[in-house]
Amino acid sequence: MHRLSRITEKVFVVFTLFISTTALIPILLEKEDDAAISQDPYTPILFLGIYIVTLLLIIQRRKSFVRIAQKNIWIWLLVGIVIASVLWSVAPDITQRRSFLLLGTTLFGVYLAMRYTLREQLQLLAWVCGIVIILSILFAIALPSYGLMTFQEGGAHAGAWRGVITHKNTFGRLMNLSAVVFLLLAISKPIVHRKHRWVLWAGFVLSAALILLSTSKTALVVFLTMMLLLPLYRALRGKYTKVVPFIIAMVLVGGSTSTLLIDNLPVIATALGKDLTLTGRTDIWEAMLEIISERPLFGYGFNAFWLDWDSEVTAYVWKRLEWECPNAHNGLMDLFAELGLSGLIVFFISYVSACIRGVIWLRMTRTPEGVWPLMYLSFLLMYNITESSLLSTNSIFWILYVSIIFSMAFECEQAKLYRSAGSYVYEEWIEGEASNQQNFELR
Repeated sequence: MHRLSRITEKVFVVFTLFISTTALIPILLEKEDDAAISQDPYTPILFLGIYIVTLLLIIQRRKSFVRIAQKNIWIWLLVGIVIASVLWSVAPDITQRRSFLLLGTTLFGVYLAMRYTLREQLQLLAWVCGIVIILSILFAIALPSYGLMTFQEGGAHAGAWRGVITHKNTFGRLMNLSAVVFLLLAISKPIVHRKHRWVLWAGFVLSAALILLSTSKTALVVFLTMMLLLPLYRALRGKYTKVVPFIIAMVLVGGSTSTLLIDNLPVIATALGKDLTLTGRTDIWEAMLEIISERPLFGYGFNAFWLDWDSEVTAYVWKRLEWECPNAHNGLMDLFAELGLSGLIVFFISYVSACIRGVIWLRMTRTPEGVWPLMYLSFLLMYNITESSLLSTNSIFWILYVSIIFSMAFECEQAKLYRSAGSYVYEEWIEGEASNQQNFELR
């Protein structure tokens, strides 16, 4: 019975993470004759049920939850600002509803950290990504009207793969996450039999292939960057006498590369099919900054900036741009517009502190999945330069950000306890050879 309940709980987690990718349901509801994005009446109901179940699971293990939840104040402060923004929001009804959805998303992220180690989270993510990959290939081949870009954006991207995601760029972003997850598990020492390692390598290769088939240039650039970052981050585990020269060399190479890129921006932009305004993004940011300057401290309220023509704020920006822009195409700009400097500063502190802890965690471990926090934080930052997926409700990206932050805090503490207990016990734990039952009891 106990084993069955644990399996059921894992199925619940995999299902929730799958739904939080926005896979399957939105594309099945999509209609060509709809002028706007089709309404999805099912996903909100699913997430309502998910958050109720999550709350019940948290209440069942409330002591463990409190112990984990108190490991980071900045996440809760940011969520607090989100909820409080209903007081100054230009659309209080929307802000109130969305802010509590974000609270539910955050609670699920903390629950994930409470119940599963970082390695176990990677394994659960691999299941989610594997399901998305298989379904995407099936839809693209057997149901191309769903699995490929067709009429979207006037048919400008017709033929590009989008799998079971609504847009090729969003699909490419998810496949980037998938590639990192499968690669880290493939080069680790998995608990499963070695003969199954080929499945992980197949997942990585298929993820990379789907990035190419999506024709998303941003996804391709991020993928190549992530592949370069992995060996660089692993090199940080060396002795300080080796790390310092390495960092100096990395700065010199990075500075030289940046100079070369800046001097050749027009050529590079043309090669990527872009322009120096990042396909109009700088125009969006300029228009936004003008209206943000009227409310720089607290912004216009969570999810209250980009609405419709009935909103004075949205209408002003759309008139300036002369087209209906859905968001800033930059996560930090959207955060600035919605929560002002207060929200932006709190998020910045949480992100920087997470990066610092990520480096500490990296140097404490010798397993490839020890690189996961830094890899994900890099992935999140790179994508939010040209897209907006930072502080999102019902989103896998916010769930993972929260779970990684709280998991690192908890596991660093556990690692110190194991280390103080003896080097042999510490090495056994850190290599992931401790039993799952032991991990379960710790959590």
